[in-house]
Amino acid sequence: MDLQKLYRRFDKLYSAEDVAENAHELYELEKKVCHRDFPRSTRWLAETLRKAGFERVERIAHAADGVTSSYDATMPEAWDLEGRAYLEVLSPWPEAGRIIADTDEIAFAAATWCGSTPDGGSTGELTLYDREHPGKARGKWVFYDTMPRGAMIGELARAGALGIVATDFEQGWRDPDATRWMNGPGQWGWYYVKDDLRLPVFAVTPRRALRLKNELRNGRTVLLHGVLKARIGKGEIYTVTGVIPGESDEEYAIFAHLYEPFLSDDASGVAAGIEVGRMLKNSGLKLKKSLRVVFSMEHYGFLAYLAQGTHRIRAAMNMDMPASLMYRDLGLPLHWRMSTVGLPFFTDLLMLKIIEECEAGLSIDCHPGTLSDDTMAGEPILNIPTNWLFVEISPAPLHHTSSAVYAEVDWELAGIVTKLVTTLAAFMLTAEREDFETLLDDLRRLARSQAGRRADDTPFERKVHCDFAAGELLSVDSWMPGLVTAEEAEAAVADLRLPDPELAPRTPNEKKAAQMTVRRLCGGTPWSLAKIPYDERIDFGKPVERLYFTLLDGKRTVFEAVRMTDAMLGTVTSDENIGRAVAHLRYLARYGYFEILRDGSKTASRR
Repeated sequence: MDLQKLYRRFDKLYSAEDVAENAHELYELEKKVCHRDFPRSTRWLAETLRKAGFERVERIAHAADGVTSSYDATMPEAWDLEGRAYLEVLSPWPEAGRIIADTDEIAFAAATWCGSTPDGGSTGELTLYDREHPGKARGKWVFYDTMPRGAMIGELARAGALGIVATDFEQGWRDPDATRWMNGPGQWGWYYVKDDLRLPVFAVTPRRALRLKNELRNGRTVLLHGVLKARIGKGEIYTVTGVIPGESDEEYAIFAHLYEPFLSDDASGVAAGIEVGRMLKNSGLKLKKSLRVVFSMEHYGFLAYLAQGTHRIRAAMNMDMPASLMYRDLGLPLHWRMSTVGLPFFTDLLMLKIIEECEAGLSIDCHPGTLSDDTMAGEPILNIPTNWLFVEISPAPLHHTSSAVYAEVDWELAGIVTKLVTTLAAFMLTAEREDFETLLDDLRRLARSQAGRRADDTPFERKVHCDFAAGELLSVDSWMPGLVTAEEAEAAVADLRLPDPELAPRTPNEKKAAQMTVRRLCGGTPWSLAKIPYDERIDFGKPVERLYFTLLDGKRTVFEAVRMTDAMLGTVTSDENIGRAVAHLRYLARYGYFEILRDGSKTASRR
């Protein structure tokens, strides 16, 4: 199969007008991030899929009640902003600038999923957040110079604070007049669960926030009046899915998320996913397998859909934020997120070959899979290796801001990414055995290049990289059986291995982890801690990477899982965090997330 010829075919079929029109339409329908808008937006999306040629289009409802969980992700309650929300300075202030946050100016000036003020609003002084003395916030608005999250919100709510005035000063150095979307407020997962306490939260621009902070630093009183009415309760959220059918019901999938307030993140990704299917439908290619698109709420909706078990998805591509202006205006590269250490897959290499052949001038960095965002199915139990091609989001302060460099779309780049993804999908869905045979030498070359590129590898790190590369090559056999054997995959990297790759624990915590063998009992990773009674949940911080969890198969030790993850991600987990990981796993095992098979000299009782 000629990859350049395939790419040129999609270049002729690609409709930049359709992609831009669909992206803008979805953005306008969902930009307020209110659940009342989602029935309309998803009905529009289902009809748009049908017009693009998709069949078996479904609009699937999931409970949004703060209780219902799928793979331990508890779907947040439905949230709707009622009318205008605003925050006003009542104390001496320039008259033209008294309104410092206003949903008529920017919809997410009222933080999505936050709590309400009383009907007439709340009036009180502004005070700086005092971590050591939260009781000082009683009857006051609290200034916080980063994103309010989790336990801090509950702590202030219990103290009797009126609400939170939040900004992101790091973002402000790039664009002081942009507003940060204050998402991810939950302590148990990204979002609030049913029993969490909430406060009204206003997001203000860094320029306005700096003036507020300076007033307080100079000992002046700042009196605020805020009105924010949110309706929170049981509702629904939806997954929209459809297929371009092939000869087989086995599926390659495109994931893209809904329900966020940015054209770039991710209305453009949904529009690109629609276009992938439309181009394949109109290409004249004979599909051996089927293409499925899945559009849903980031992380939560996808897990709710996958938990139903009605799909036949074998591998997937995430289309989250494929083309912000940061690539062109800031010179940030495209980020090619590969499969995970626990589930290596050959599309890691196939996309690199397609870019090499068709868009060699792209600036692109390769990164190992981390199970973040909507790649969380790329682990052994869920068994859907998932890639992701997107514009790098560093520096992080630009993420989720109204600044044009983040929020707007580079439409030229959107076209390139969409055509690259369509080319890969077309190969996956149409390739014959001889097409794979033609590519094998290049896949081996690219696998070797990735495995041996770190000159300072320890023998154990090199072993992890070589095992991963061999796994990528061997995975070809899962898509095209009989093509690559385990021996052939190993032969491709055998000479890159270093002698004596044994992993030796040295510290007491490393030795504890090396004597602990754990088996996962359910797919996904502990997220909302839904198995644990609310008042028994403990926040261990983040001593355990999601990848550690997915490597705990009852054969590897915890120490092996930690150091394998370190080798892939280029991290060094501290001795303290290894000790915390051991304690965390013991805690989670009590509630049925894991089974401890061996823990030091004792044999753990089995649940």
